Amino acid sequence: MPAKQSSHGKKPSVRLQRFLAKRSHGRNDAWVDGWSFIHLLSGVLLGWIMPPLAAVTVMILWEPFEIFVLSPFLARYHIVFGYESLRNSLSDIVFDIAGIWFGYYIVLLFVSPPLHLF
Repeated sequence: MPAKQSSHGKKPSVRLQRFLAKRSHGRNDAWVDGWSFIHLLSGVLLGWIMPPLAAVTVMILWEPFEIFVLSPFLARYHIVFGYESLRNSLSDIVFDIAGIWFGYYIVLLFVSPPLHLF
């Protein structure tokens, strides 16, 4: 299907076409996706350098920031980021907590962090 032309006769850019195609599929509703591994590793890192409660607080506060602030801002520049459902956000938090647990209770036993926050 050819791309629609705008009102002034130009075709949208390839980047804009990709953005609109992704956006038309709806919010990311997957329990596990490509970002799950990133959340797990981020949790390990934060669990390694800060107390678990502080790390969990940071990671939980990230989700609404990502959805309500970062996603709309980046959407202005046709970047799809943080366009996810509640289910996906909750699964991200589960991966965060698993990573924090691993970082604090396993990694910290064997390797001292270069810095410790809080």
